[in-house]
Amino acid sequence: MVGVMIGTMMGVLGLYSLIKGKVPFIKKYNGVKKIKLHSRIEGTAALLVGIMIAFQCIIPIKTVGLVISILLICILTVLLEIVLKAI
Repeated sequence: MVGVMIGTMMGVLGLYSLIKGKVPFIKKYNGVKKIKLHSRIEGTAALLVGIMIAFQCIIPIKTVGLVISILLICILTVLLEIVLKAI
């Protein structure tokens, strides 16, 4: 139940970042060249992780598989930001 709540919150915040183009609760971006692109990449990552956590109780995923999937999403996000020069 807690996983569904956390996953839903992450999904909503990720969707907000994806649509609005800014990360909620951050007023000043230091060192970010393209704020909207950065926010959308981070929002997509948060949305994917939130969906994975929320659906973990419906589709059973082992803890190791979930952690590895989350790490792969984080690594892919960092690589995308470097390639697209959002940082």
